[in-house]
Amino acid sequence: MEITVTPIGECVSPTTVVCLSPCQPCSDAEMLLAVCTNDFVARGSIKKVEQEEEHSSVTVEISRLYRQKSQVFVSGGVRVRSWKGHIKMPLQCGVKSGEGEFLFTGMVRFGEAWMGCAPRYKDFLRLYHEAEQQGTNPCHVDTD
Repeated sequence: MEITVTPIGECVSPTTVVCLSPCQPCSDAEMLLAVCTNDFVARGSIKKVEQEEEHSSVTVEISRLYRQKSQVFVSGGVRVRSWKGHIKMPLQCGVKSGEGEFLFTGMVRFGEAWMGCAPRYKDFLRLYHEAEQQGTNPCHVDTD
């Protein structure tokens, strides 16, 4: 399962012209580019989904924080190597809590995290390593 929730007409990155439809899976190229250009990139799991008036709020627990441009995820404590946070999604995406780890990417708008691509982490790893072997990765990510 992979989730993409970038609202229609909004681009993945201000430096690209790749725009996505809401709730549609990212292509392989979009996924690799999102890891390089999005405001946040994090590995983690979905803990809870709440339906709010205009959007869904996904509570996530992050086991690996690759990048965040603003403090949308907060540390679980000095001795705990995890972060928690909320990622917003349009209501029409119908996201549900699920098992397993995901790679969450997205943009920060007005201080709130909004989901971009969210592939299962194992699917991202497969794609990333294939692109690495082919020399087509747009950037390096430490996947260890």
